[in-house]
Amino acid sequence: MTRAVRSFRAGPAVPGAVLRLAVLALAAGGALLLVPFPLWQGIAVLAAVVAGAIPRSLAAWVALACLPFGVILSEPDPVRTALAVLFVHALHVCASLSLVVPPSSRVALSVLLPSAGRLLAVQSIAQPLAFGVWLLAERPDAPEAAIFAPLAAAMLLGGILVALRAAKRAGEAASGAGAFGVLGADVRGPS
Repeated sequence: MTRAVRSFRAGPAVPGAVLRLAVLALAAGGALLLVPFPLWQGIAVLAAVVAGAIPRSLAAWVALACLPFGVILSEPDPVRTALAVLFVHALHVCASLSLVVPPSSRVALSVLLPSAGRLLAVQSIAQPLAFGVWLLAERPDAPEAAIFAPLAAAMLLGGILVALRAAKRAGEAASGAGAFGVLGADVRGPS
């Protein structure tokens, strides 16, 4: 009797170590762009190196916590705020993925798409919200920036509507219409 060899193709993939390198790159890039103090830059980079070597140490969240210091302790700037919102969220996503993906494994790019989609969905809500809050604060040096407030509000509303639609679809899928019936599970991976 011969046994048939079974295999499957996962498509394009990257090494699992890429996620750990992304944590280091995001923490170092965010620290250099956002944090004006060398001590906090060093702490963020050192924590990212530790997180790359030992993800379960949760050192990536120490690096993540260092990034907002640059925004809090410097003059208000919408570009720096937008970068902080992006870097903190992207660092959180990559650090979460590096907790569950061994560095010696290979990760199919199609597996990372749901996490990338969630990153974009959250950024589509968070960026206009952060910009809108910046616009609402009294700015005697930039009164012409107030014309962007309605645009930020419209973008925020659009992001919320997209998120509600996605939540409704997920609720319908979990109510028994999934592939596993009533006991269905969402196994699209960590976010």
